[in-house]
This record gives sequence, structure tokens and C-alpha cells, in this order.
Amino acid sequence: MAGGNGGFARDGKFWITLFGAALAFILLMLAVPGYLIVKNSLAALWPAPLERVRLRDGGVFLGRRVNSDLSPGGQVRIQYKVGNRELNASADFRWVRELDIAGIDFPEQAVALTRSENGDFFGFWLEDGEAGTGRPETLALKLEDYRRRREAEAEPPRRRLIELGERWRETNLAILKAAYPAESPEGRRLAGLLADEAEIKAESERILGVFNGIREDFLAERETFAAADSTRTLLPLDFILEAIWPNRLGFFGRLAQFFRNVRGLILDYPRSANTEGGLFPAIFGTVLLVFLMAVSAFPLGVAAGVYIQEYAGNGFLSRLARVAVNNLAGVPSIVYGIFGLGFFIYGVGGGLDSLLYPERVAAGINTFGGGGMLWSSLTLGLLTLPVVIVATAEALATVPSEIRQGSLALGATRFQTLWRVVIPLAAPGILTGFILAMARAAGEVAPLMLTGAVKSAHLLPLDAEWPFLHPERKFMHLGFHIYDMGFQSPNVEASKPLVYLTALVLLILVFAMNLAAICLRQRLRNRQGMKGL
Repeated sequence: MAGGNGGFARDGKFWITLFGAALAFILLMLAVPGYLIVKNSLAALWPAPLERVRLRDGGVFLGRRVNSDLSPGGQVRIQYKVGNRELNASADFRWVRELDIAGIDFPEQAVALTRSENGDFFGFWLEDGEAGTGRPETLALKLEDYRRRREAEAEPPRRRLIELGERWRETNLAILKAAYPAESPEGRRLAGLLADEAEIKAESERILGVFNGIREDFLAERETFAAADSTRTLLPLDFILEAIWPNRLGFFGRLAQFFRNVRGLILDYPRSANTEGGLFPAIFGTVLLVFLMAVSAFPLGVAAGVYIQEYAGNGFLSRLARVAVNNLAGVPSIVYGIFGLGFFIYGVGGGLDSLLYPERVAAGINTFGGGGMLWSSLTLGLLTLPVVIVATAEALATVPSEIRQGSLALGATRFQTLWRVVIPLAAPGILTGFILAMARAAGEVAPLMLTGAVKSAHLLPLDAEWPFLHPERKFMHLGFHIYDMGFQSPNVEASKPLVYLTALVLLILVFAMNLAAICLRQRLRNRQGMKGL
């Protein structure tokens, strides 16, 4: 038996089994959190039915079943999302012991309202003053007509207020410039700008009065709804974003609503202190941040890696540089964030403000010295630079020296050999380093908290307004969004579904970017294989 075991170890089967078990363990550790994220995310997007729960003490409520577990006493209890914050003391969820439930049914007339304020509302629409008489098509027509009238009447003054606000901002900055320095201001130009500012303020106040009057008229349009316990309430149509009757939906109706929820998640803006709504600004900010990071870090990292491997030699300074680069790859990300805050924002950004906008500095207004997309991308570029440098150097080292010697023997210069032979052969390995760097940058949060990421930003760093790219603007990021909802939200329980959804979107985004880079790397490998043939 001992000899058999020794043979098992000597012929490598033991180690093969051990390595396979290690791989299976790693895949299991990845699959478990992935399953939890996907399961909870799909549950949040799927339009679950509304249950009317009747309790043994006579209470009744409508809710969506969210979770179930065992109480400390060993009793099964169920968690429901009940919504109706104005009627439930701002509580979105309710735990009920299974023993306390007298009965459950699924009323077809139950409606679920998605609102811009106070979260969801679950109840019944009282079209004719009685519960259960409201028809879905009638409420849908009312909401459509309301939105059409609001768009026609309220949108023009709202857009005009936005235009005036932008004009006021530009005029205010021009006034600061004309009044600087205080000893010798541009008198005539300053007087004209002050007159323009007064005119803008007067028109803004007039249009704001018109807009507020229109909005009050629209807010007065309300419909009567009743909760499961027959408590009636008047809800403004202005707050209702969507109304669905989930208990009337079949499978394909639920599937259609699921895809509408996915579209809203991707294209809508957050609301209710980021506990509800979509993720569009965070998705946009994450993609743009990774793109700017790649533009700033990848060429510089490749150039540094080429120099270290091909030109620096093996002297003391080159060995010191290699050691420094390898050590920088292990520096905690928060250290890079502190460096970005001190060097880029306070140093470079503050210097640019003092040079370009001294009048704003005198007024305490930061432009480049207050954090933004540019400094965050450069900070992440520094964070990922060691990975790109090391990967580039290692990829160049794998190219056989015979290929270099053959190119030089055919009359090519050293640079031509490097540019046309060595780098193309090393490109797949270089792209591997780029993939690793991009994946790390997309998930980093700590540096961004110090250099430009914010809880809410409705102005995007890239838009249709000249000069289109606004690197000084702050931005939203999926990783920071997860941190904010999970640890800083005023209603953590209500934001939990969106935490899972944001994590899933971030994983999909990183996977998609990595997949694109992997496909590019594979194309380069295939092209090299065809050239070899």
C-alpha cells in the first residue's frame, strides 16, 4: 500500500489532483458571491406579485415578498416590502412571523406605483370612489395626458430657467474677471456686466414665479388611492412615474416589465438620495474614467517598459528602477489618492487656477483645484502604471533574441527591429498587462473619494456643451455608488436591492471591457500565427 501511494505521488497524479482541487475551490469561491449578486439583482428587477396579507390580529397590508429566515425563537418569518412611507411611518419593509398570518391572496386590482418621492405605493386606485373599481387603462390614459400637458406647459419655463442660470454663471465669472484686481477694475465693462446680471436676475424671478404657479396647478391634480386597510390618501400625479398591476401580468407581461426595468436602471438618473432610480451618471462616469485612465497610463507605461527592458541595460540605476516599479505595484490605493489630492489637485490644479483664473481664486472658487475627472483619471493612471510597465517588460523579454538578431542581420536598425518586430510579437503580453490594469482601475474607490467622485452629479463630464469634455467636473462612479448606498444611505434596507444591482452592473462592465481587450489580444495572436505560416 505504501509503495502504491509513493507511485501515485511520483507519477504526478497527486499533484494534478491537488491543483485541480485548488482550481475547483477558487471557482466555488467566485461562484458563490456571483450567484448571490445575480440572484438578488434579478429579484429586484423582476415584477413580483403583490400579496395581501391578513394577520390573525385583524391587520392587513399589501407587500412584495423579499426574504424569509428563522427568528431567534426558531419561527419562520417573512420580510415584505410594504412601501407607502407616508402611511407606514417611513418604514419600507416589514417582518411577519408565519404563525401570525391568517391568510394570503393576490388581488388583481392591486396597483404598484413607482414614485419620484416617498418610494413605492402599494394599494388600490379608487376611480369611482370604491376600492377595486379603478381600471388600468383609464389610469394609464390619465397619466399620459398629464405628462403631455406638463411637458407642453411646464417644460418651456423650466428650460428657460436653466438657460438663465447658465447665463448668470457666465456673467458672474465675467464680473469677477472684470473686477480683478480690485485696485484697477474695468469700469465700463464691469458696469455693463452688472446691468446684465440685474436683468438676468429680474427675468429669472419673473419666470420662476410663472413656473411655480404652473407647478402648483399640476401638483393640485391628485387621484385617490387606498391602502390594503382601506386608508385613503390623495397622491399627486406629478410624483407617479409608473403604475403597474403586477397581479394581472402573465409571464410575458412580467418579462416585458423586467426589460423596461433594466432600461430604466441603465438610462435613468438616481433619485430619493440614491436609494432608487437608475445608474446612468455612474455608468457614464465609470466608463469615461477608465477610458481617460487608459489614454494617460497605457502609452506612458509601455514606453517606460520598453526603455527599461530594451535600453536601460543592467546597471545599478536600471536595477533600482525595476525594484521601485515592482514595489509601487504593491502600494495601497489610498496612498495614491492622497498623492493625487496633494500633487494634482492642490499642486497642479491650484497652480492652474492661480495662473488662468486668479479672480476666481480671490473669490474662493475652485476650477481645476477642486477635484474632477481629470485628476481622478491621472491618479488611477499612476496607480496602474506599474502593472503596465512590468507586463510590458516581461512581454518584451519573452521575444527570442534570435528574432532580434535576424532582423539586425537583414539590415534593420535597432529601433526598426523594436518597432516592427519585437513590439508586435510582444503585443499580446502587453495587452494582458493592460487588461489587468483596466480591471483594477474600474473597481478602485478609495483614490476617487479624494480626487473627484461624488454622491450625486447631474452634469456629466462629457456633453454637447462646448468644449464638450469638461475635465474639471466631478462625477459619479459605480464603485463609490455602492459604498455610498451601503454605508452612507439614510435608508440602508431600502437601498440594498440597488446595491446588488450596481455591483452586477459594475461586474458586467468590467467583464465587457476585459472581453473586448481579450478579443483584440486574440486577433493579434492569430495574425502572428498566420504570418508565421
